[in-house]
Amino acid sequence: MHGVGRKFAHVVIPSPVKDPLIYSVPSALEARLATGMRVLVPLGKRKVTGVVVGFSAQTSLEKVREILDVLDDRPILDSSLLKLCDWITKYYASSLGEVLSTVLPPLLRLNSQRVVVCRKGFFKLGGRLEREIYAEVEKRGRILLKTLSRLFSGRALYRALNRLVSIGAVEIEEKLKKNRQGRTEQGLAVDPEMSLNKPSMLTLTPEQEAALQSMEKRLEEGGFGTYLLFGVTGSGKTEVYMRAMERVWKRQRRSLILVPEISLTPQLLDRLWERFPNQVGVLHSALTPAERWTQWWRIIRGEVMVVVGARSAVFSPVPNLGLIVVDEEHDPSYKQEEGLRYHARDLAVVRGKILGCPVLLGSATPSVESFHNARQGRYTLLELTERVEKRSMPKVETVDLRLGAREQKNTADHQSSMASFFSPRLREALQENRARGQQSLIFLNRRGFASFLQCCLCGFVLRCPNCSISLTLHLKVRGLFCHHCGFRNLVGDLCPGCSQRTLTGIGFGTEKIEEELLRLFPGARVGRMDRDTTSKRGSQERLIRQWERGEIEILVGTQMITKGHDVAGVTLVGIILADLSLNLPDFRAAERTYQLLSQVAGRAGRGKEPGRVIIQTYLPDHYSFQFAVDHDYEGFFASEVEFRRALNYPPFSRLVHLRFEGINLQEVEQKAKIAGLKLKRRQEDGEGAARIEVLGPAPAPIEKLRSRYRWHILLKGKKSSPLLELAKELQVLFSRGSVRLHIDVDPYHML
Repeated sequence: MHGVGRKFAHVVIPSPVKDPLIYSVPSALEARLATGMRVLVPLGKRKVTGVVVGFSAQTSLEKVREILDVLDDRPILDSSLLKLCDWITKYYASSLGEVLSTVLPPLLRLNSQRVVVCRKGFFKLGGRLEREIYAEVEKRGRILLKTLSRLFSGRALYRALNRLVSIGAVEIEEKLKKNRQGRTEQGLAVDPEMSLNKPSMLTLTPEQEAALQSMEKRLEEGGFGTYLLFGVTGSGKTEVYMRAMERVWKRQRRSLILVPEISLTPQLLDRLWERFPNQVGVLHSALTPAERWTQWWRIIRGEVMVVVGARSAVFSPVPNLGLIVVDEEHDPSYKQEEGLRYHARDLAVVRGKILGCPVLLGSATPSVESFHNARQGRYTLLELTERVEKRSMPKVETVDLRLGAREQKNTADHQSSMASFFSPRLREALQENRARGQQSLIFLNRRGFASFLQCCLCGFVLRCPNCSISLTLHLKVRGLFCHHCGFRNLVGDLCPGCSQRTLTGIGFGTEKIEEELLRLFPGARVGRMDRDTTSKRGSQERLIRQWERGEIEILVGTQMITKGHDVAGVTLVGIILADLSLNLPDFRAAERTYQLLSQVAGRAGRGKEPGRVIIQTYLPDHYSFQFAVDHDYEGFFASEVEFRRALNYPPFSRLVHLRFEGINLQEVEQKAKIAGLKLKRRQEDGEGAARIEVLGPAPAPIEKLRSRYRWHILLKGKKSSPLLELAKELQVLFSRGSVRLHIDVDPYHML
């Protein structure tokens, strides 16, 4: 063995590198270095950031490079977070480097940059490319190699650049941009009694008291346990969270609360800042890199007592963590769909188990998996069956759109056709609500003015050139947009198929609903909340504040409006087309539909006035709508769980989704079929709990996305380990080549 008696560090680079790299520890750094610390290490010709995950006294490697520097005065990942990262690599079939790329904020992933510098003089330049490169460098004086490679993309840049270096025309320097860590003092010493505002004057309901009492031992003494707080909308779940966090803080432990989308819940932030002044840290992707950097270090130093954030905040480095809360635990936003495909709710439970701290999941419409876990005794079920102050649940009614369609079948009246977005019952309710000075909410889970443009003569539909979907018309910006890849085009009425001016908008979205409301109710103060109106920084919060102040009479929106808003003036909710989510090719379609309906219905009647909800649907007899009318989640669960049991879907099985992607359709199809044959041969070997069901291969529902063709296979089995074993075998086969394999464990979206 080489290096016996020396100290070696195992360093993980935030990149797809599979295994930790071995570096020797200079004697000058030994006393400063610890597991979980960031270090600067050489990698090829670059200098990059790595995280130390362990040490060894010896190595079999002949040549070992040294760690260049220690970047911080303390670990950025403690032992529990490193254990969580290790668990993630095994469960989600990912490398530790990829996990660290997800866990660490961008500014913590410090890499050196190579800069090309011009040298003055006369040089005998070669071909055209060398002359163009030198001219570009000479013009700027110095330029990042990364910028240069972008300017000369697709050309033999490096060969020409190496020749320019060899003749002395340019030189390449390495530049390391260091980030300021800010203050490095120890965490602020905070007196728990001084930092808390006066306790809430709200009187808890008996059910709220009982819920807190059930968690009392874990909150006071610590220890792992998962609690599912199942409370109807408006029952005071947030107050239970607050009281639980207060109890934890009195024991000088901290809390982490996850929400589906942080920018959509300013009311929760208001309450947290009021209850825990100057002690709230915020982590989410909408922060600038510098803001995330600052928040990360505040959290590490113990300068905050509560951390609130969206999905990625599950990785926040909270010291002495005593409680993890996951609000709206059913929300699909907790599932990461790109890169590392983790589920934040599930990781919260795993992190709680590693730390030995309680985890509180809250929802009015729990996921089928979580409610099943509670029924099986894996989670402790806590129930809030009534709204605070004995307020009544909103009255929910359905409107059968089939009746209106029959009435309009033989009429060509444009006015009648346009008004069909709103049934007579909904139009009357909106008019009455305005007359009473109360607010209304209109929900449609589809943005844009028209779903697509189609020629009324030849039937041609304008589609995205990069994806196998139609383009959506947005009238105010006069553009056609792909909501998947971002492609956009100008609107015209000339059909590319028959060259006639016969293109017309088919279908409708929130933009068209907004226009129709302004036509039906002249002078009404109408607002719209969707990705188009909230894309600018701060626009979401401004819109919500206007809504809270009553400056908007009717708010139209997508599922954004279903999450976390508590506005006392809202007494009417109208759901334009409730069937949209029901018709997706997904076994969770009924569950998502029920959850969306119940959540948006729950926005009504949260003040003193009772609420009313009108659901427009073509399928009023579907059990999702029937149980939504009665606010009967347990009835819905009983029907849905039997459907899942019959088809062997979660929670009665585990799923792994394999997606094959490439730029050549024939190659993708061929590779997917080869993989399918391999899997089916292995499938025959399994028995009992190890038995695996292979569904596919088949084209993905969206076969082309962002210029890449997609085929997929679904693996189904009683246990996840045999599924993962098969997926990892395929991962090795597809590690190289033009067809990529994406593995999604416990998938939520398979389009």
